[in-house]
Amino acid sequence: MEISLPETCSAEAVAELWRSALPVVARLGEGDKLALDAGAVVTCDGAGEALIVELYRRSARQGFAIACRDGRGVVARTLEFFAVERFAEDSAAANPVRKTSTAVQLGEAVVHIWQVVCEQMAFLGEAATAFATLLFRPGRLRLRDTLLHFERAGIDALPITLLIGFLFGLIVAFMAAASMSRFGVEVYVADLLTIGLFRELGALITAIILAGRSGSAFAAEIGTMKVNEEVDALETLGLPPVTFLALPRVFASTLALPLLSIFAIAAGLFGGAMVMTSIGLPATVYWQRVIKAATLSNVLLGLFKAAVFGLLVGLVGCSQGLHTGRTADAVGRAATAAVVGSLTLITVFDGIFAVLFYVLGI
Repeated sequence: MEISLPETCSAEAVAELWRSALPVVARLGEGDKLALDAGAVVTCDGAGEALIVELYRRSARQGFAIACRDGRGVVARTLEFFAVERFAEDSAAANPVRKTSTAVQLGEAVVHIWQVVCEQMAFLGEAATAFATLLFRPGRLRLRDTLLHFERAGIDALPITLLIGFLFGLIVAFMAAASMSRFGVEVYVADLLTIGLFRELGALITAIILAGRSGSAFAAEIGTMKVNEEVDALETLGLPPVTFLALPRVFASTLALPLLSIFAIAAGLFGGAMVMTSIGLPATVYWQRVIKAATLSNVLLGLFKAAVFGLLVGLVGCSQGLHTGRTADAVGRAATAAVVGSLTLITVFDGIFAVLFYVLGI
């Protein structure tokens, strides 16, 4: 069998060869010979190179020989870019069958979780070291980048935070009023809503918003930089990626979340006021109960939890970004892992704070 490559090996020119020649080549085996005439080739693009590589790959797999006339060296130059010696490797080894055993999958999941935990702990150590360095050399922190990320994570998130906070306060007040009206104690809805928003719901709502909106963005931004080898360029220039990329985002999220939680709480209280006034409770009475329930301890506890949640979102998002793989889909997986990891840690720490505050009697 003989295959003659056209003078211009473009996608249009070699398309017919792909359709006509490859089915015949597929029937060749040991002892057969394929004559490849590339002497007339002047230009060869990716489609022509793909055809040449495919012919040699099939030759290695099926065992037939290729006699090539390559006066212009087109075939030789093409094969220089590929590991021809690996063409004969078993394709099943290169594409292993996915393990479907429950025990195997469970074991692999445990190993993966352990690897993720180790990566997170290593990143936490690097971040702590970088933060300690900033205490002695604060000029290393890129203040302009920190303010930029604070604007994106905080100020730009105000509309969605105010909307969700308002609707959440409205819903909680409506449900609580519907239950308490049976006992004639609708006035205590203001206390319930105020304490719940300041101590728990305000920080939790904004943390979920920040994790989905900014935590994933941190992971995607840094992950894309790693895919484009920009992180490698920073390391080559002697600039630590944790200090240069991660810390500005961590500081921004830590500062932005308490601010967002204040606005979410205020919006929730206004939503509750709308419900309570609609059922006949005077606005003056409602706001008096709100001011009485908003003690200094409740406010400080809520802001403390919000700052911790913001720190967690920033650390997890930047960590997932710096540990992103080199492929395009790895960026998507990093963004997803950042959101899932942030929400998991937020829930865990929220439970820890609840138990701790109860034990301490706060």
